[in-house]
Amino acid sequence: MTRTNTSTGSIKSITKFLGIAILFTMFISQAFSQAWSQLGGGTNWEYSLVVYNNELYAGEQSGSGGHGVKKFDGTSWNDFGGINGTVNAMVVYNGKLIVGGAFTLAGGLEMKNIAQWDGVEWADVSGGPNSIVSALAVYNGDLIVGGYFTMVENMTANHIAKWNSNGGWVALGSGTNSQVMALTTHNNKLVAGGFFTQAGGVSATHVAQWDGSNWSSIGTGITGIVYAVASGNGKLYAGGLSSSYQCISGWDGSSWSNLGSGVGGGTYPYVFSILVHGTDVYVGGMYTIAGGQTVNGIAKWNGTAWSGLGSGFGYGNACGAHAMCMFNNKLVCGGIFSSPYMNVAQWDGTLTGVNNFNQSNPDEYYLGQNYPNPFNPSTTIDFQIPNAGLVKLTVFDGTGREVAQIVNENLEAGSYSYSFKASGLASGVYFYMLKTTENVEIRKMILVK
Repeated sequence: MTRTNTSTGSIKSITKFLGIAILFTMFISQAFSQAWSQLGGGTNWEYSLVVYNNELYAGEQSGSGGHGVKKFDGTSWNDFGGINGTVNAMVVYNGKLIVGGAFTLAGGLEMKNIAQWDGVEWADVSGGPNSIVSALAVYNGDLIVGGYFTMVENMTANHIAKWNSNGGWVALGSGTNSQVMALTTHNNKLVAGGFFTQAGGVSATHVAQWDGSNWSSIGTGITGIVYAVASGNGKLYAGGLSSSYQCISGWDGSSWSNLGSGVGGGTYPYVFSILVHGTDVYVGGMYTIAGGQTVNGIAKWNGTAWSGLGSGFGYGNACGAHAMCMFNNKLVCGGIFSSPYMNVAQWDGTLTGVNNFNQSNPDEYYLGQNYPNPFNPSTTIDFQIPNAGLVKLTVFDGTGREVAQIVNENLEAGSYSYSFKASGLASGVYFYMLKTTENVEIRKMILVK
């Protein structure tokens, strides 16, 4: 019998090789788990995204296969309604999906750049604006509309107006002296961004706020056109074409400041969309660098540093994320980008900083089912509130005894997500309750250890 001798050096070599192989496998696995994936078969160029009745809707450019609005059924995108133009903005208001853009028909009915969908059929919005709608929001129970228009329903309304199904159209003072491109709410005020340099007759460089009665500037404003505004983490964020703040800046209540070294690169760097999720700020647009790192049209600011999200979406001819939203606890981006995602994609990697987030002001109370469910030991609970006020989110056992208090504070209107850790509780059925001064909702969850 012949004995084969294995040298110590050979063993070390084999061990080293195996170690490298394992590390490489782990790296590849992690890389593919932190990646973008296409939703369905793709869409035409996307300018807006919103969740309505727990379904994802996309507003798109008309022509070349575009139909204004599409709905995602979990597998593919479906056309409906027959809008004969481009949809730039969408929002949920009074239980209806409101779409705005540049079109004259929806469902075969005459429209003026804005329409409402109740899940079954289209209806007009009392005449509508005389030109393009670029932005939509909800503020103090009213639908806010911004854009290129100068009149709504035969009434002067310079680039911004509000609509209520009971009261019709009302101008917001004298409006702005040029286009409104973005809308949000911040600290109980309506914030508008765009091309304008005046709002309500006062100086307001590309960003302004409305308190329900009057317009005012926000600090010294932003040098450069503002295409996106968002609120979260106690700050207001504004993005666009701005050399002074590297396309993205934050307002802390007293001054505007850079987010690190900002974003840039490419021929004409723009920011088109901003989404605040927990402590993180996601920024989409047409740029190649964020914080000195190479990225492609999408990046994340965590409060101290920038990072890219996978390979991004490429650069060139307005490429990048024009719209973002959260759907099924994932970040979804729509915009102008081709292979391999065809203008709409979701991020399959981990989203950090999940504490609370504010996408837009909802028009109704909603308490979502916790996920995962059953869970051990942590789960996430989403909810939305249409009005600011005291909010309590508490957990009870099967006997009705309170076992945990997740939230007990005053919150702004918006959408929120909180993590609940039940490490000290026994297995069993529990109930969580969302309580405000106006509403109470309860759901069941199961802890399995």
